[in-house]
Amino acid sequence: MAEDPTKSQTAETASETPAHVQSVESSGATSAEHRPSDAPITTGVPVIVATPHQDNDADDIDSSLGDDNVSSTASLSASILEYRTLHGRTYHSSKHATEYWGPNDDRQMEAMDINHHFLTLSLGGKLHLAPLKDDIEDYGPYAHPDVEVIGTDLSPIQPVWCPPNLTFVIDDAEQEWTFAPNSFDFIYMRYLLGSIQDWPRLFKQAYAALKPGGYIESFESEPDFMSDDGTVKPDSALQRWSSLFIEGGRKLNRPFTVLSDDLQRKGIEEAGFVEINVTNRKAPVSGWPQDPGLQEIGQYAQLALEQDLEGKAQCTP
Repeated sequence: MAEDPTKSQTAETASETPAHVQSVESSGATSAEHRPSDAPITTGVPVIVATPHQDNDADDIDSSLGDDNVSSTASLSASILEYRTLHGRTYHSSKHATEYWGPNDDRQMEAMDINHHFLTLSLGGKLHLAPLKDDIEDYGPYAHPDVEVIGTDLSPIQPVWCPPNLTFVIDDAEQEWTFAPNSFDFIYMRYLLGSIQDWPRLFKQAYAALKPGGYIESFESEPDFMSDDGTVKPDSALQRWSSLFIEGGRKLNRPFTVLSDDLQRKGIEEAGFVEINVTNRKAPVSGWPQDPGLQEIGQYAQLALEQDLEGKAQCTP
């Protein structure tokens, strides 16, 4: 019964991840419950009960969660579209001088769509945990046209159809931010594991871009698989898989051990955020849980993982 640890943080920042989820919330005033740095990530999180007769086949889960990842390339520098090609897969342009390890092609985009659904289920259907104002808490397309949303990514691979108040910017979060100080009410980051060299600097730039009293939410995971009953052995294929990512991150100085090293909380705190809240949740991988809700989460986690194992494993920046 494999599980993957996840952590979500909100402190004018919040975060999410698969298998075990931890959330930290903070705005501009103080304090929070923090786990000791030497404590297991899943400390205090209830054991998930397995169903006696499980069906781990994720094929019956609908993977058609959206087929609109067509790129809009208007007004883009040609160098942005000069993707790197490795083993038949495309990766982000070297223009950003980034070492991001994931592909950016259609197969990976479908995996990310499934992963988004899995992570949303992990948060009980919520898109974030930060306590935003009531008037924008449940905004949707056209619901709050006065709310402006800006998304950033390394490649122009966003959906063609978007609400009129949503804008995408091609940018690298590791570079110097160009957003004006005090310009955002809420900044949300997710799935940056293995791609950030300086986490404190990232959160400091977010702090500068936020308005006083704003929120940041950081949702991260790790490649490490865990089990409540000890079925994931140290010499298992799952643990060998995890160790390869962890070692690769250390060599590149872009850690995958975001949760176990407590990089979110430490960086958020160092940036000056207060009222930091950390939430941990377990997310099963496959449909073994007895609880129907957790079983669905596990099936989508398995589907997201298996959708593009190749893309996750073969990048060599």
